[in-house]
Amino acid sequence: MADTTVKKIICSSCGAEFEDTLPKCPYCGSLNYKGAEAEYLGKLESMRQDMQQLEQVPEKELKKKLKKKQKFVIKLLILLAALAAILAVIVFRVQYIEPRDARADYLWEKENFPILDRLYQEKDLEALMDFYEQAVEENRTIDRWEHSGIFRWLMSCRDAREYLALEQSGETLNEYQQALLLDDYWMMRGLDYSEVILTEKDREYIRPYVEATLNSLADRYTFTAEEEKKFEDSLRNNYGYPRYEDCEEYIKKHNE
Repeated sequence: MADTTVKKIICSSCGAEFEDTLPKCPYCGSLNYKGAEAEYLGKLESMRQDMQQLEQVPEKELKKKLKKKQKFVIKLLILLAALAAILAVIVFRVQYIEPRDARADYLWEKENFPILDRLYQEKDLEALMDFYEQAVEENRTIDRWEHSGIFRWLMSCRDAREYLALEQSGETLNEYQQALLLDDYWMMRGLDYSEVILTEKDREYIRPYVEATLNSLADRYTFTAEEEKKFEDSLRNNYGYPRYEDCEEYIKKHNE
């Protein structure tokens, strides 16, 4: 009997867990190459079956059907081009990106996860964030640490505080920086929607730091009821993640 167990993977970008058959992370949109490849091959198989069915249709009927479905054929060609682009990315990664060294990853985790555990117990958030930034820069597997989900919210807090520090030093944030700051703000506001990514323990662990950062932004934004609902709906539907496009749109609108 075939194994029907649904396998889960952890997104290397946001730390969320999702089925490995999906072509991309449903929370942050990062491409899942295994799932994308499976989707591509599945669509190719579907096309092959369609072609076999066409071979069995009489010539007159075939011409009639092709004429009626001309628009469908055009859309199909566009889809094929998109799928070919995805496959090209997959092939590039397989051929030119060096595979991970499983032993090196294991040794790094064995050495460094106890350090992360200690910092977590000591509630040394600054040291944890420094450790995270260094690990990401070195392409380490810090996302496998059991509390790694906290970093998305902690780094939003750090980024927000850095932007505020820039303003306090006399600098003016450009539109891009303003949109990023708003994205960080709503990321922090989305903490209570993070049940898929964070355990209750981790959520409460970072809550004081998140709320303290939010308080420093309390008087910065004024939202209409419609804008508030739009952002809240995004958080609710994406497990605490805002849509950057919404932040960008808000900033452009209010800077006019």
